[in-house]
Amino acid sequence: MQRINKTNDFFYMKGFTFYIMLSLFIFISACTNNPKDIDVSEVKMQEITINRLDQDIFNIDTANVLNDTKKLEKKYGKFYTTFIRGIINNGGIHDSSYSHQIKQFIKDANMHDAFLDCQKLYSSTADFKFQFTDAFKHFKHYFPNRNLPKVITMMSGFNYSIVTLDSTLAIGLEMYLGSNSKFYKMMALPRYKSNFMNKENIMPDAIRFWMMNEFKYNMNKNDFLSDMIYMGKIMYLVDAVIPNVADTLMMQYSNKQMDYCKKNEFNVWSYFAAQKLLYTTDRAEIMKFTSEGPFTTALSKESAPRIGYWVGWQIVNQYMSKNEHITLEQLMNETDAQKILNKAKYKPGK
Repeated sequence: MQRINKTNDFFYMKGFTFYIMLSLFIFISACTNNPKDIDVSEVKMQEITINRLDQDIFNIDTANVLNDTKKLEKKYGKFYTTFIRGIINNGGIHDSSYSHQIKQFIKDANMHDAFLDCQKLYSSTADFKFQFTDAFKHFKHYFPNRNLPKVITMMSGFNYSIVTLDSTLAIGLEMYLGSNSKFYKMMALPRYKSNFMNKENIMPDAIRFWMMNEFKYNMNKNDFLSDMIYMGKIMYLVDAVIPNVADTLMMQYSNKQMDYCKKNEFNVWSYFAAQKLLYTTDRAEIMKFTSEGPFTTALSKESAPRIGYWVGWQIVNQYMSKNEHITLEQLMNETDAQKILNKAKYKPGK
């Protein structure tokens, strides 16, 4: 951006003041505006309802479990069966011990306390409704012919944060009680995990899991570059669906970790090239740069975790900015990571 130079001529000050203010407005707008933050007010969709499976389970009449189960099956469809068998690890609704295990789940002291904490923190779903409405409208803008999931909240027995299954997007509320929750300390969860088990992490987690379910891995190779580009596509899409969420939340990075990525982008890319990592299919080698942890194990302890995915996101960002005719649908359908890299003309740090 060019600087606006002030003039010393008094007679030009009035006109120039207006010019300066207008130019500064344009400058600020250009620097802060996210091109993905589009107007979706005219997008039509059905009103969202957030169903509370967490409350429905804990309000089951323990004297008549089977009767209430029929109501829950009708309300939640196939997802309820999946929830019982695969999420809270019950034998299933037709198992002889089903009623007994449901009662145990409800009466378990820790689960009951966690449920109460969830009800305090998430007494209302108004925020969820507003946020998901906006996200769904953005998604519908880009993919008008794709279906939207039903959104529910649940208690997963500390097993799952987000589940996308049977046309349902389910949020395990007890996995978002705040980084200092006593339950996470009891479970001895590492800080790099519990630091992101907060209310503000629900939307980026939910949208990322949903996008990964909606657009499953489709790259034509299984090398490191393809892994990076696939997750880069997912992160670009998440950013398009929830454009006002901070990059740190989407990547589950601290500010310090994000700064590391930006300052060392060139060095990291050079390292990948020097070590001939881009086309490796060695999963153990790839996981050094894509797995969870407090940092990227192959780099320094000051590095950010999953840095390969962050680099993939930057490549996709440059690919889309240099190829404005490419739609999001075309991006997600592209299977050739090398093609994306070449057309991105990727320059680290740019």
